[in-house]
Parts: sequence; structure tokens; C-alpha cells
Amino acid sequence: MKKLVASLIALASVTGCATAYQPTPFDRQASGITKIVIISDALADEVGTRKLATNGQNITSAVASQFGLAGLVVAAAAAGVEASIESGQRNRIRAALATQNFNGEAIFDAALEKALTDNGFAIASTDVARKPNRMETVIPPNPTAEAGSAILDANAMNYGYQLVGGTTQWRPFVAMTVRLVDPKDPKKLLMDNAVTYNPVGPTQVTVSIAPDEKYAFQKIEDLEADPVRAAEGLKAAIEAAALATANLLR
Repeated sequence: MKKLVASLIALASVTGCATAYQPTPFDRQASGITKIVIISDALADEVGTRKLATNGQNITSAVASQFGLAGLVVAAAAAGVEASIESGQRNRIRAALATQNFNGEAIFDAALEKALTDNGFAIASTDVARKPNRMETVIPPNPTAEAGSAILDANAMNYGYQLVGGTTQWRPFVAMTVRLVDPKDPKKLLMDNAVTYNPVGPTQVTVSIAPDEKYAFQKIEDLEADPVRAAEGLKAAIEAAALATANLLR
């Protein structure tokens, strides 16, 4: 119990001190980049879910605010119940999409490659091992890299369907970081940004894409009953994220 309380206090301290993220824009003319080498494995292996301000989380917030530190412990238990509910919902969404042979990685790759080619870049791909949490990609330096080339790391750590608020609808979302680096010195950032399809709130320093309202489901049962539209909605979200990624390099 002491460890749990200490962890909750530490988390509150860290989140309270976070600094605002600032992107690094790409200057195509100054960079001389003509070829984009895309890191494979842009999307997480499986479709995910994201639930924010759901009924369960509203309860945990109320308990924590009313009863202080003791409330945090109760809130953590309530959050565990909410996580179990979400896990079941996530499995149901995955099952519905599986009936359509949904392949988010293939959709993203095709859309990104077309958009980059349309923007006048030569393209190639490379494999770089990702960490299990997908938080940081370690790109080894390549002293013999082709002149005028850059490595693009488009990394969707989470994508799928999200529910914001206890009474709103499930809609597609994509949360992606986008980085372009010098292959000879990967620590040299040529571009750093983030692309979010269906952002939770107003964002000032990332590319935010509003969702298409025709791909909204009131309940999980509605999504299960129409897997074709569910797949179309997530496909549209992924393609929009791919196009936004390519447009950061125009």
C-alpha cells in the first residue's frame, strides 16, 4: 500500500512539472533532402482503445478530490475496474475489425508512400527494432548513407476507437509522433512533430485532424453490428494521418 501511495504522489509531481512540447519544422529547401527512408512498423501491432473522462474515471476523480490521499487509493481500485471493462470492449472492437481482415499497417504504408511520391520524394524502407513500449526508437548511425536521404520515423503508439465522456460516441482515433532524422547522425533532428486524428481537446503544437462524424457509434453493440463501417472509419483515420505526415515534409 505504501508503494502504491508513493507511486501516485510521484506521478502527480511529474505531471505537474511537465513542460510544453515544441515541434521542429522541416525546411525542405535548406535540407536538400530528396529521398525518404521510411521505418517499417509504423502502427502498433493491434488496434487499441482510449477512454477519457468515462463514468468510471469520473468516479475516481471525484473520490480522489474529496478524500485526498486516501481517496487516491480508492480511485486506483476504481480505475482498475474501469480498465477491465475497457479491455473487454477493446477485444470486441478487434473482433469486429478482424471480420473485415483489417490491416492498419498496410493502409498506412500505402497512403504514406503515395503521398510522399506525389510530393516529389524518392522512397525506400528500413527495419529498425522498436522497444516494446514504442516510446523511443533507437536508430543506428549509417556513415555510408546516401546523400540527400533522411529517415522518417512515423510511430503510432495508439490507434483505434476512443470514447471521450461517459455518454458520447466511439469514434476512430490515431495518436502518432513523426520524426525525420539524418541517417549519418540520427541525433540530428530534421523534423519533429505529432499527428492526432480526433484529438481529445484543443492542441496548439501538433497537427490535429477532426473526425468524420459518419463514423461514430453510440455503443459497442452498434459497432459490432456494422463492422464494414467500423473498418471504413478507421481506414479513413489512418489515411488522413498518413497524408498529414507527408504534408509535414512538403
